[in-house]
Amino acid sequence: MKDVFQEILKVLEQGDKAALSTIVSSKGSLPMSKKAKMLVRQDGTFVGTVGGGCLEAGVWAEARQVLENGVPTLQRFVLTEKHAGEEGLNCGGNAEIFTEPVHQGHMLPVYEEIYRLLEDRGTALLATLVSNDVGLAGHKMLILPDGHTIGTLGDAELDKKAKREISRIAQDDVLKIFTLKHGTDEARVFVEAVSPDPKLFIFGGGHVSRAIARIAVTVGFRISVIDDRPAFANAERFPEADELVVDEFEGVVDKLAIDPSAYLIAVTRGHQWDQPIIEQAVWTNARYIGMIGSGRKVELMWKKLEEKGIPRHLLDRVHAPIGVDIQADTPEEIAVSVVAQLIQERRSGGKPAHMVQAAAELVNDE
Repeated sequence: MKDVFQEILKVLEQGDKAALSTIVSSKGSLPMSKKAKMLVRQDGTFVGTVGGGCLEAGVWAEARQVLENGVPTLQRFVLTEKHAGEEGLNCGGNAEIFTEPVHQGHMLPVYEEIYRLLEDRGTALLATLVSNDVGLAGHKMLILPDGHTIGTLGDAELDKKAKREISRIAQDDVLKIFTLKHGTDEARVFVEAVSPDPKLFIFGGGHVSRAIARIAVTVGFRISVIDDRPAFANAERFPEADELVVDEFEGVVDKLAIDPSAYLIAVTRGHQWDQPIIEQAVWTNARYIGMIGSGRKVELMWKKLEEKGIPRHLLDRVHAPIGVDIQADTPEEIAVSVVAQLIQERRSGGKPAHMVQAAAELVNDE
């Protein structure tokens, strides 16, 4: 998401135009999750994707049309098994794609704030009017966690109705499209979460850590590597890392920016170094905590930690032994199993804390 909004600001700064396509609903088998965007520039090049071969060509053509006439569209793309087979594709399903012109105007403050939030690892909810019935399609309202808003759906009464509906649904679904009555018209509003890429804190800089970092960055994780040895936590060893921390494992967790979207894994050179990390990590609000090691060693450590006063329910949060059981042996195979589990957790749903907070603030505002 960040690269798309970064490119939007770049296009606007240069005085150019572009068209932004977003999947707002989908059914069946598609090559992308619903949370997908593609920005098409005037020269035909693009950033982002809405699914490759199954959708991309049709959406790209629609974006070019929107660029030419400046009129937003909401289109349904159908890819039945028959259609997919005729094109030699391996997917079938249908998706609604909203394509809107991007140009200098009243939405600029919204685009700027979204990029700032993503840069600063902030969060928000973004509501976009995607129906043409009320003549305001493309208007956006950004809802911050404290309930404040930037932008508008184009009408104060519509903003109020949308905020009320969002307060009702925000705790249940990150991506949602709903319909509101607006006079004699109907307005369809798409709500999505604005959130940064999850951060993966890797404690330990050994062979397994290197393999995990190389794979995890390719599936959208920002990497932080922590080790007490400079020779193991450095840019040459971890060129994909956003952050490198050289510090003693004892007490280091409290110095890190752990938030509810964070993933923590202990893969150090031994359990005597893993233990202080887990002892600190279980008290954080991290989304995922994992530790490498055999089942027997895990139970022995849990016994020690319980003796130190850590409740069992906190230890039960920890994925240990870490990873999906694929009989992994080499560092690279272990890394595949670990990243597979991270993806599994990431796609498992749940209620993002910032959405719950935003919904609560909207209720209070009403």
